[in-house]
Amino acid sequence: MSTLKEANTCPDGYRALSTSELQELLQNDEKMDQILRLNEKFQGLQVDREMLLSTNRSVAEESLARQPQLNNGKVQLAEKYRELSNLATTCWEKQSQLGTRGQKLSLQSAQNLLQEEVDREEEQSEVKKNQNTPNVELLFLENC
Repeated sequence: MSTLKEANTCPDGYRALSTSELQELLQNDEKMDQILRLNEKFQGLQVDREMLLSTNRSVAEESLARQPQLNNGKVQLAEKYRELSNLATTCWEKQSQLGTRGQKLSLQSAQNLLQEEVDREEEQSEVKKNQNTPNVELLFLENC
């Protein structure tokens, strides 16, 4: 009976069985069903394996076909990142320049406002001086 167990584990193991063992096996319906199920499972697994290998091969070929596009895309992406970096640097420089110009303009504006205020005060001084000047002349003339 140990020979029957070996026959179940190895499909070609039936060659090692004697005629009487093979006849005994053929008469045992339970064993024959088990052998057929194992053989069918094995064949199904073999078919599944072949299908998976075929699918894997197709996917691998498709991946290899897309490799140039992927490499080109990587190069383009790297170039876009360089452009982005350059644009960001330019933007920061211009923003800094605007800030500096804004400060200068605000200082210039303050200076202009102060100058206008000084000019206005000078004008008012002149007006007051001119208003007082005839009186001073009169006083000077009266004292003479």
